[in-house]
Amino acid sequence: MLLTYMITMMFWVIIIFSKKRISNLEMYTTTLFALYFEAMVNVYLDLKYDLFGYFHKGVDWATLPIITLLYPAVNILFLNFYPYKRSTFIKALYILLSSIISIFFEWVFLQTSFFYYNSWKLWYSLLLYPIIFITLLANLKLIRFFQSKDQ
Repeated sequence: MLLTYMITMMFWVIIIFSKKRISNLEMYTTTLFALYFEAMVNVYLDLKYDLFGYFHKGVDWATLPIITLLYPAVNILFLNFYPYKRSTFIKALYILLSSIISIFFEWVFLQTSFFYYNSWKLWYSLLLYPIIFITLLANLKLIRFFQSKDQ
């Protein structure tokens, strides 16, 4: 569990000291969406279908601090460094690379028992990460659309 906290803190250090390409409001609203999205997915895949979980079966208080810190960090890092003004190829490559990095960290979390699989397979996650990242981008685009309408 210490490794999980260290990785999460490393992500936050990168966020704190990196140049911000997304506003504080965008970080806040996309983080709320990412946490909601994660919670809804886990209600079904973890609690209803028991495909995977954190630490132990069912709701586990130990996951709360990690999820509350880790998911926002991943969301902010992905959106902050996304190559918005680059070619479609570079954007697709960024999403693919982000998915591969996410798979690596998921594998690390499996080794530390922070995360466990029942019927889930690592390659399922590899297929879903691009969809998750595209969903985060679509949410940011929606937020920016509404922000532009308010001005």
